[in-house]
Amino acid sequence: MNRVVVRSPEGKQLTLTAGQSLIFGRPGGGADLLLGGDVHLSRHHGLIEAHDAGWQLTNVSEVNQLFVDTLEGSLIPLRPGGRWVADRTTVAVGTATMVHQERPLTVNCTVVPASDPGLRQSLPPLTGEATRPGAGVVLSEDAQYFLTAVLLCGPWLRDPLRLRRLPSAAEIGAEVAVLSGVPAIPATLEELERYVVTDLKTLKQKMLDARVFSERPVSLGMLAAALIGHGLVTPPHLQRVTDQAREWRYRWGARLGGGGEGRQ
Repeated sequence: MNRVVVRSPEGKQLTLTAGQSLIFGRPGGGADLLLGGDVHLSRHHGLIEAHDAGWQLTNVSEVNQLFVDTLEGSLIPLRPGGRWVADRTTVAVGTATMVHQERPLTVNCTVVPASDPGLRQSLPPLTGEATRPGAGVVLSEDAQYFLTAVLLCGPWLRDPLRLRRLPSAAEIGAEVAVLSGVPAIPATLEELERYVVTDLKTLKQKMLDARVFSERPVSLGMLAAALIGHGLVTPPHLQRVTDQAREWRYRWGARLGGGGEGRQ
């Protein structure tokens, strides 16, 4: 297994293990690692993902390039949308300005024993255990808002480039109707949409309370990026949604029937 360590020019360090990721960019966009002082840096500029056998860098900026300095004399340009896959090595990553000023990110990937206690091999059953804390935020897996969070992030969990459109509250409500088995009649869909809107507000407020965001309003894109980037919603969560359909049917059925609001 791997441990990927990302260090900023200011010395801030973040550690990723297989299945985890982070987004870096300039302040104001809700990135996991904020870098200042560069006009060529987008709010969401680079995505670093840790894998079992290495790591991957994706340029998620729509306009600006990234550069990978292999520290062996090779400077590799990465255009918007481009990807670069690395093994266990150390490289420097940054915009043209960051590289020119010798203030890039340093990314180091090393192997760690599989028994490392920091590694989490699988998720527990859906019994109300809280998700792993990220940026001071804890989400309860048995709260209705958690399904809303997973369905919101679904398109980006399936597409790391994040080119897919995020669903609206109405579309998330329609997915909930399918999973919970409630009648998809207009009145029920409208009620589901209202609950989803409430859930999204709850999730945004949790991020604001933890100071994940430095500005308002918080867009759905900012919320999804933060949920994924801090490991609060992960691909395994998405894969388990259909397996837990019976559980969601009970919880949302009670909510719609007035039998409980769930733990918010």
